[in-house]
Amino acid sequence: MSKRRASYRLVWAGLCLTGLGVSMPLVAMPLDEAVQLGLAINPQVRAAMAEAARAGTDVDIAKGGYYPAVSMSGGPQEFDFGEVVYDLTASQMLYDWGRVASKVESANATQRKKLEELMVAQDDAALDIVETYLELLAAEQRLESVRMHIEHIDSIRQMTEVRGQGYSDRSELDRASLELVRAQEQMSAEKGKLQDLRNQFLILVGQEPEALEIPEPYSLERYLARGDVGKVISSSPLQRKALEDANVAEAELREAKASLLPQLNLEASHLRREIGGRMEDDSMVSLRFRMETIQGLSNFYRPAAAQQRLEAARWSADAMQRDIRRKLQTLFDTAETLRWREQSLQQQVQQADQVTGLYREQFEVGRRDVIDLLNVQRERFEAERQLINLKIEQKTIEYRAAAQVGLLSAMLEKRLSHES
Repeated sequence: MSKRRASYRLVWAGLCLTGLGVSMPLVAMPLDEAVQLGLAINPQVRAAMAEAARAGTDVDIAKGGYYPAVSMSGGPQEFDFGEVVYDLTASQMLYDWGRVASKVESANATQRKKLEELMVAQDDAALDIVETYLELLAAEQRLESVRMHIEHIDSIRQMTEVRGQGYSDRSELDRASLELVRAQEQMSAEKGKLQDLRNQFLILVGQEPEALEIPEPYSLERYLARGDVGKVISSSPLQRKALEDANVAEAELREAKASLLPQLNLEASHLRREIGGRMEDDSMVSLRFRMETIQGLSNFYRPAAAQQRLEAARWSADAMQRDIRRKLQTLFDTAETLRWREQSLQQQVQQADQVTGLYREQFEVGRRDVIDLLNVQRERFEAERQLINLKIEQKTIEYRAAAQVGLLSAMLEKRLSHES
């Protein structure tokens, strides 16, 4: 329960800040603050909270089966509207073979399931904000990379212009100018992507993105390597939600079986009716066995249907556990591949810098053409763009993996490194 309360911290803190009208600073917005603000205004999270509250009310309704039931009817006497007859009955369940207890347990399991659904909705909404935040960072870095690329292309164009002075052949200068126009078109495209992401961020968080900070998530693979992976998966909201669904089905099975047996009630009645032509008051207290109305064989089919639903829910829980484990392994394998690619791309950028310097020197003495300079600069630019996307993707994978096992809030609050 302590983990569950901790996982709600981001939601409740954001709701409190919103309710109190506290204005958040726009100077800097770290990732955890952006998630906090976004969860406070997320309609899916609010809807899940309302569903959890409704499930709590259903528990109280189910517990009402333990209390006495009162029924009352009344009206004018037949053919004599001056007289009133009535019937007041109070009954208390004494023994019902666990039927009410099964209803209460079903309601409790449903409430726990709704709480897990709330946590899943919270993680989904938080992950959406995280991914948009990281995509914004990548877009800003790509835009800066294009600016630097344009500066390098313009520098090459100026070198070509100086070398081409006095010559009628302007092919090299035109080639450099064409590459510069292409780079400027690339910048326009990156600006459009950045603006689109800023608009998405504004919708999700409710504020303009200002001074975003590059997060450093703790490695979930390292965290899981120090503990029991199976236990972490079993404690995840997705897995607990599937298990609670099985608990609901099991309680409904017990209720269906109990409904086939008679229920023992203590009943007390007070009525006013006509006896021997005179209006008389009558009272009685009795023990009664009562059963549900039997319609064909439908009553006997209900336990079988409930048993089938229970089996399906248990298989679904097993399938969910396998699915979580499979997705985690896929994410970890992808992260390892990205680490290998990162080393290769870093080497490409470094080698491109060295080759660029060498080619510039050779260009100045006439041993290289402008095409050679432009090609190596383009290759460096593409490698740098891939490196930017790759680094952001590595961080995104960590947060996606954490969301799978319900540890996203702990990762955002930097609690994983302390817990490990």
